[in-house]
Amino acid sequence: MKYNYRLGFYLALVAAILGIVGHLVLFPNWYHTGMAAESAEPGCEILLKYIHPLMSDLGLLGGVFFLVSAVGYYKEERWAFLLSSMGLVLALLGSWFINVPYMAAGLPPVYFILFWPYLILYFLFARSVGKLPWNRTVLALLMGIAYIFCCMNGISSTSRIITHGLPLFMQVQRLHFVAMAGFAVVTVGIMILPKSWMRVVWLTSVVIELVVGLPLAFATTMQLGRFSLFALGPIAAIILLVLYFLPKYWDRIAATAE
Repeated sequence: MKYNYRLGFYLALVAAILGIVGHLVLFPNWYHTGMAAESAEPGCEILLKYIHPLMSDLGLLGGVFFLVSAVGYYKEERWAFLLSSMGLVLALLGSWFINVPYMAAGLPPVYFILFWPYLILYFLFARSVGKLPWNRTVLALLMGIAYIFCCMNGISSTSRIITHGLPLFMQVQRLHFVAMAGFAVVTVGIMILPKSWMRVVWLTSVVIELVVGLPLAFATTMQLGRFSLFALGPIAAIILLVLYFLPKYWDRIAATAE
């Protein structure tokens, strides 16, 4: 496959500037504000104190990946698309998650000013630079959504362990991150070149999230008396499970990569 290196160069520069400058500006101005929010729910202050810097790290690292990939696009190196795809995976998570505890604390979700442009850049990289068909573009996006939701469940479980110490959260917390890693690998893999082993990782990650996510979603929904955000991971997993068993679906995905 021949990439659109010229467009990739310009998009990578935009993505790098967005991530590096955006996180360097937002983090110093909102870090202490987030921790001092009085309306934060129990556990949110933990997320805002420790996870906020981690999300900033991911955003900055994604920006570095974009900057290096810009050099690769300029020199027309095939690895440039791989690096920018990895940058997207990091950047989308880094600009998404912290908005959740911010909104729970009654603060504006300021990191959406990075997330929505990155989502647009995802489609531009996939469709215009990598020239991926819609079936691969959408499937990789769904994998990325599941990756983000699994991360949310893992981090939120961590805060609940610290604040509540309930055995269920302690039991399932680590496996959310295992499922998250699997979805991240398949997301990038589908964008670069679908392989048969990715189906195994896909199905394994789906089953992990269903096994540890469904009991968590049920328990928290009953506790809160309303829809629980812990249910987002299992819902994404169910959608991907249905796609997995669609007749000839993977064959059509793989055929477009030939």
